[in-house]
Amino acid sequence: MRKTTSTLCTALLATTAFTNAASAQDAEQPDFSVTDEIIVRGVNIPDEKRATSEISSVLTPERLARQGDSDIAAALRRVTGLSLSEGKFVVVRGLNERYSNVTLNGSPLPSPEPLRRVAPLDLFPVTVVETALVQKTFSPEFSGEFGGGLIELRSKGLPDEGFFEISISGEIDTETTARDGLTYDGGDRDWTGFDDGTRDFPDALRAAFEAQPGAAVTSGNFDPATIREIGASFVNSELRVIQEQSTPVNYGVNISGGERFDLDGGATVGFVASGGYSRDWQTKEGRQGNASVGPNGTAEQGSQIFDFFSTTETVSLNGLLSTGIEWDNHEFGLTGLILRKTQKEARERVGTESLSLGGFDPIVLSNLEWFENQVWTGQANSEHVFPALNDLTVSLRGSYSEAFRDAPYETAYTYVQDQNILDGPDVFATLRSAIGLNSAALQNAFQTRFSRVDDQNVAAGIDLELPLILFDRDITFKAGYAYTDNERDYSLRTFGFRNETGLPDIDPLFFQRIDFLLADQNIGEAGGFEIAEFPDNFQPQGYRADLQVHGAYFGIDAQLTDFIRAAAGVRYESGEQIVDNVNVAGDSGPLPNTGAERCEAISATAESCIDEDYFLPAVTLTWNPIDDVQVRAGFSQTITRPQFQELGAAFFTDTDRDLQIFGNPFLENTETNNFDIRAEYYFGRDQFVTIGGFYKDITNPIEESLIASGDNVNSTYINAPSAELYGIEFEYEQRFEGARLLDWAMFDTKDIVLGANYTWSQSEVNADGTVIAPSASNVLSPDVRPAESFFVDGRALQGQSDHIVNFQLGYEDFEAQSRAFFLVNWSSERIRQVGLITGQSAVPDTVERLPVTVDFVYSRSFEKWGGEWDLSARIGNILNDRYEATSDGAENTSVPIDVYDLGTTFSIGLKRSF
Repeated sequence: MRKTTSTLCTALLATTAFTNAASAQDAEQPDFSVTDEIIVRGVNIPDEKRATSEISSVLTPERLARQGDSDIAAALRRVTGLSLSEGKFVVVRGLNERYSNVTLNGSPLPSPEPLRRVAPLDLFPVTVVETALVQKTFSPEFSGEFGGGLIELRSKGLPDEGFFEISISGEIDTETTARDGLTYDGGDRDWTGFDDGTRDFPDALRAAFEAQPGAAVTSGNFDPATIREIGASFVNSELRVIQEQSTPVNYGVNISGGERFDLDGGATVGFVASGGYSRDWQTKEGRQGNASVGPNGTAEQGSQIFDFFSTTETVSLNGLLSTGIEWDNHEFGLTGLILRKTQKEARERVGTESLSLGGFDPIVLSNLEWFENQVWTGQANSEHVFPALNDLTVSLRGSYSEAFRDAPYETAYTYVQDQNILDGPDVFATLRSAIGLNSAALQNAFQTRFSRVDDQNVAAGIDLELPLILFDRDITFKAGYAYTDNERDYSLRTFGFRNETGLPDIDPLFFQRIDFLLADQNIGEAGGFEIAEFPDNFQPQGYRADLQVHGAYFGIDAQLTDFIRAAAGVRYESGEQIVDNVNVAGDSGPLPNTGAERCEAISATAESCIDEDYFLPAVTLTWNPIDDVQVRAGFSQTITRPQFQELGAAFFTDTDRDLQIFGNPFLENTETNNFDIRAEYYFGRDQFVTIGGFYKDITNPIEESLIASGDNVNSTYINAPSAELYGIEFEYEQRFEGARLLDWAMFDTKDIVLGANYTWSQSEVNADGTVIAPSASNVLSPDVRPAESFFVDGRALQGQSDHIVNFQLGYEDFEAQSRAFFLVNWSSERIRQVGLITGQSAVPDTVERLPVTVDFVYSRSFEKWGGEWDLSARIGNILNDRYEATSDGAENTSVPIDVYDLGTTFSIGLKRSF
């Protein structure tokens, strides 16, 4: 419901249409009298990207259909200046997702991701999204957290007419389908994406927490009988034994429908509903490892090198219900949306690792995981136009949303061969304690983690637009207010099994499968296993967080001259962000509600509270020097707040990188000055060429950085002193009549469409000054160091690529209702993980090289068997390019960190419309 095309442009379009109609009538009776000449430029061709006062890009339904992507994240990577991180987070102009904002129908969304406050966009299938706006210059009606840009998703609204559709799809993957993969039993209902209770928190463990709140599960806090009962209560073989499988075909189904009713009195009501289910598998096989800095800055193999093999089963569910009523100048709408994605993964790594035994030992690491991610939102929107008040427009919105990520029974265990003692089958690592394993290796030999993120977001807002004519010029006044309250709870509990005394080398337990090793008869008995919780003495096990933001703005959009338009305004934003770390003692009660009390309540060094107010100006000038050409220039100031996990001191294990991450309670907000300019030439509907430049001056950018803690290397977040980012963007799209290009009958009804965009950018991090890092020995204590201890002066920002390229070539046949396109996407190398540049544990940067993806998409509509059908086909990653992440050092040295083949996919879909 929220307007993104200005009232001014709407009025100009209407004026142009009226002028054209009048001209047609006047042509019948020529008038040779002299009159004043009125010239209107830049309004003849409807295009939201052109009509809005800011620099933006729009994914329309036609573009989404042309690209054939299944989720909105994949679709957005084809927009100028955008790339993807981890396949689900959008990087805008080299700034990762923390610098951008995502809204649905103007309201913010919560996130189930532990490391991000932004919802992962791969959760959104294109079937629930009508359009997507990417705005790259800040305007005050949006949140001040706009360093990179805004991504506004718009769900499907009232249909023009009733419809009902059913679609099915199938896909094969050359690296996965009908090939050997990994899995584990799990529960009987895993195929639905819902656990059947198999992974419920163990009753004996819950009872122990209730009996002794705040006590860690160790033999020092509980009697032997209780410890044995807790250890035996963990589910065994169903969640611990990895099995092989022949991987099935990916498939999905979607149902949608809607209706529109015209009522007496001029009112119209209607609804749209849709639901979808998909199940797919992906197998990865490749090489993983870590690196260290050698002599003269070379990259050398670190303590780990593995061949890995994994299979992830993903079950996705989505549901949308949107209802509304339109009556005279008033519109009301209600939207409910639920998105759910569950991932079940089994992974094995085989290689070598240093385990404090004087060398490298052959080792097998096994991981079994289950992640439930869910987002749901309920929204109410309305828009009211009051003709008696000079067409004053009032837009209201409110939403309540929740998200969670539940990760029960994340299980990891290690088998190893000790070449010095035993030359035989693999041995469970814990049993080697008698021959020198340190306590850390004991702890890591077997782990079961229970973690959960609960995220809640309440938002409301009002926007006012008043169009006027002052001094014979059109001018629109804008004002509004928005409130958001985002709360999050995160908890992590980690358990393992100890065997402190060790066993004789000939003990049969040495060679047992994991479920036999940890069978009930071996729990709590002499020489057997004892369960223990592994909290760090200085490390909380979770946090409670809250971000409350009040924002108010005022702006104007005015036609200054016949050919110059200005949009200017300022946003006042008051934000208070609080993170309360929680140790194993548990929750200490709700957070205070009022601002002064909340920050005064933060007394321990473990806590973090950022209470800042900002005035954020923005101005954009648009100049139409000649017909169908416009030049935009803009300046704005924006902010970026640290994400909750970046402030929370609790550990989180990034299983994709096998890396321990903890936050920095001493982070500060990032402030950015944004400068933009773009020239645009429109020569037809959806036909244009644009070229522009941007520059960003960033104070206190937040960078993920490695930090040494003894022999271990973990990851945290640090404010760099400053950075700058600049670049050039080019975009082109044109449509040609096929018959004029080629004298072939097959092209008589076809339009050839050619499109391309390119972004070149550079960034530099400034290491001149000091930074505050969490202490390596106690993350709750500040450690003030020179910035050059963490940052190489002049290096690129994390996640920034020098080059981003998109290309598409194909045809659209409106008579045969078919289209076919080749699509190319590529982003040049970028820093995935910032290295550690000081100390004996120095680590080079990890650089990722994304694949060059070439896809072919075909679709056709036809009538058959008394109904309408749509057939779609797609070949993805035709070149079968691979993903590579390496640590690069001097003298052209390189160490593989994460390398695997992606495979080529072949998919087909069929939709029946009624």
